[in-house]
Amino acid sequence: MLVDYHVHAMGHGTSRHTVEEISAYLETARMRGVAQVGFADHDRYLDEYDVDAIREAALQYPDVQVRLGVEIDYIRNADAELQAMTSRYPFDYVIGSVHKIEDWDFDCVEFMDRYDRWEMDDLYRTYFDHVREVAEKGLFSFIGHMDLIKIFNFRNKRPIVELAEEALQAIRKAGLPCEINTNGLNKPVAEMYPQRVLLERCFELGIPIILSSDAHFAHEVGRDLDKARDLAWSVGYRQVATFHRRKCVMENL
Repeated sequence: MLVDYHVHAMGHGTSRHTVEEISAYLETARMRGVAQVGFADHDRYLDEYDVDAIREAALQYPDVQVRLGVEIDYIRNADAELQAMTSRYPFDYVIGSVHKIEDWDFDCVEFMDRYDRWEMDDLYRTYFDHVREVAEKGLFSFIGHMDLIKIFNFRNKRPIVELAEEALQAIRKAGLPCEINTNGLNKPVAEMYPQRVLLERCFELGIPIILSSDAHFAHEVGRDLDKARDLAWSVGYRQVATFHRRKCVMENL
């Protein structure tokens, strides 16, 4: 079964939660055979959520199950703020993602020069330390694009599994799935998140997976999910995580 749980119906402020625009996303999902779509816009757009519009659009697509989520950009030492965001709407799930190290939005091309300030293994350790904290907070449903730090293809020297192991153990202990996010194929790194060796370690640890396109426009919904499913299957996965009212339900791939 194909599911897409990381869909930004507002993009980066390029769309809105209207019945018409939500329907365009669901039309693409139907066309690509996506059984479940999770709308999870960035937390900075929470004031613009229109849950009624999402529900109304969903009624027009009974063959596509719609879930409501949010992607929260993890901030250190802001537990009360994070908690408030996770309870703002009747979310089916909450994505915990790391896009920032201190004041640096490391996935923004305009700040790419700051990679030069880091020794790569130190950067990766710092990034995965943030991911570990996300897993330990108890606020999130699954981990978003687990190795996003590779986005511009600045690579670590030590084995990635070694650098990520503490984070992986925390994810396992928390019982959280990790997503296979296909959007990395469209970035300079040109590979899905996470890379295969990390996914293999997730499988060894019994960490579930979920499938995501990270779509920011309607035509991107479900993009390359067949490749994500094939990757998951080749690693050994036979089930995919889904969510409803904050409960994780495993479905057959």
